[in-house]
Amino acid sequence: MSQQPSPTSEELFQAGLDAEAAHNDLEALYKFTAALELGSNQIAIWLKIGNLFLRTMKYQQAAETMEFVVGMEPGNLQAIYGLAISYFYLGRLEEACAFIDHAVEMQPDNSSFVLDRANIHSIARPDPQKKLALYREWGQRFADPLVNSRPFHHDRAPDRILRIGYVSGDMRDHAVAYFMEPVFAHHDPKQVDVHVFSTSKQQDATTKRLKILVPHWHDVSQITDDALYQLIRKEKIDVLIDLSGHTQGHRLYVFARRAAPVQVTWLGYIGSTLGMKEMDYRLTDWGMDPFGNEQFYLEKLFRLHCMASYIPPANAPLEAAPPMLRGNPPTLGSLNSSRKLTDQTLLVWKRILEARPDVQLLLHVQETTIDDAVHTIEPRLVELGLPLDRIIVSPIVSMEEFMSRGDIVDIALDSFPISGGTTTLHSLWMGLPIVAMNATDAVSASTSTILRGLGLEQWIADDEEAYIAKVLHLLDHPELLTEFRSRARPLLQKSLLMDYAGRCRDLETSYRQLWLNYLLGKAKFLMVQAPYANDLQQLRAAHEPSQGQSK
Repeated sequence: MSQQPSPTSEELFQAGLDAEAAHNDLEALYKFTAALELGSNQIAIWLKIGNLFLRTMKYQQAAETMEFVVGMEPGNLQAIYGLAISYFYLGRLEEACAFIDHAVEMQPDNSSFVLDRANIHSIARPDPQKKLALYREWGQRFADPLVNSRPFHHDRAPDRILRIGYVSGDMRDHAVAYFMEPVFAHHDPKQVDVHVFSTSKQQDATTKRLKILVPHWHDVSQITDDALYQLIRKEKIDVLIDLSGHTQGHRLYVFARRAAPVQVTWLGYIGSTLGMKEMDYRLTDWGMDPFGNEQFYLEKLFRLHCMASYIPPANAPLEAAPPMLRGNPPTLGSLNSSRKLTDQTLLVWKRILEARPDVQLLLHVQETTIDDAVHTIEPRLVELGLPLDRIIVSPIVSMEEFMSRGDIVDIALDSFPISGGTTTLHSLWMGLPIVAMNATDAVSASTSTILRGLGLEQWIADDEEAYIAKVLHLLDHPELLTEFRSRARPLLQKSLLMDYAGRCRDLETSYRQLWLNYLLGKAKFLMVQAPYANDLQQLRAAHEPSQGQSK
């Protein structure tokens, strides 16, 4: 009886590539591992396995794999870059900086490496001047040379309906979508004609809901930057808004080509300047960017009354009493992604646990399974001396489960120097007090800005000692937790954050003022409350004779 010949290493490797292309990660890992046992091209196979671990957010396994490759071949560029990314997500920031610097030295013309260097350094060492220099370097080398000087032939009427375009890779179950849904729902068709250019292949129930609210929806996930540039030009978009920044799904190279007369970045990337000269403005507010922050951006800062709206997720029941008054151990919760947890932050939390031996700590991490979550975070906790028996580790969970964390957490802890954003708002909606560090840099100031805007300054600490004291004070006064739970949601509902119609009117006013800046040829308007009626009248008068002559 004849037997089928065993597959060769090359055949198994190809089968792994095929499984990977079909998004069958487990099958791909199995095939690559089997290929290792037979093949001679060990390094290529190990790299595939390491990159597979990276893509599936198994960062500890990714780091161990890439370390093995570097041990076999110290100058392997892919492994060096893989270590930079792995260490970044593991919180080993100094090592991440060293490896991404090495990757850029080895391949200085790799735009992804240069951009990742800016991202990693910005979080590891949030010095605004250094961030500006790093992002500007990326922009000067890879974005700015793409500019196309083709003139625009748009109707220059100052008060006509403006054609607005939003470019985003996050029109799905994502924080940006939560912010944008009330905007789309409240846009005034007498003021703006809205287009969305969705760059992601991922679509879900949120996508379907958003599409209903938008008159012109363009799925551009399959087209090139040149094709998208041509489409936006064809649609004669007046104000083009980037909602991704330097995050997945961005199409910044379209903005670099100059696709619209007015180009704006908003929401998706608040950490720093984008570093490119063709991005005209950044929408922000005085809390996120106080006076003087202009020096850290290439974009001009246009300040709204409130930077964004908040729409809470559905299915978020609120328990009236905090868990510690229902017979549970007092529980602190870090609900931000664990990549924001610096050693400095964890050591401060360690001091709180030392001061209160009855308290436990819930940590959310970015891995998708509990085994991966524990495998990633536990070595750091051991190294820093945190009590593992009092720490609950949670992987990524569904939004519905996430919004039930208020049933087990009494007080939320904000990370620093990288603070929360959407997570902070979700925590407050759960009825959780949240203690945060004061800051002025936008990426560090999100939570303190939100708290200050809601009149909750008592939870903002100026230093580590004050941070610890505020947490301990809340633990010692559970009646304060009960009181806040009773008023948390009404407080948010009455705030600017949930005045959806008002925020949308501000946004439309900002677009009008940015359009007037374009017509005037200067950035005269840089905040939404500035009066502009006289300029509008003068521009209208100047436009009408020219229209008459053209007839």
